[in-house]
Amino acid sequence: MRIIAAAAALGVVAFPALAQMEVTCGDYSLMDNAAQMETLAAIESETSEMASDESLTNEAIHEKLAADCKDQVDMMVIEIVKGYKS
Repeated sequence: MRIIAAAAALGVVAFPALAQMEVTCGDYSLMDNAAQMETLAAIESETSEMASDESLTNEAIHEKLAADCKDQVDMMVIEIVKGYKS
């Protein structure tokens, strides 16, 4: 399992823009805080043109994701974040 996690982490480092769009909740929970914030920044730039009734900071999104990802480890993080923007 550690080998898989290490390989996933290397994939995020090697291809950050692409990998950050394909992060599952399980992957996100294994990241350190810096990697999580980098992922949220990439997702924010990808979804910045979407309509939003409220402007959430990355910290607020991070807190919501921590709660929303608990029981959905296979769910894509970007799909959850898109739900915050609608």
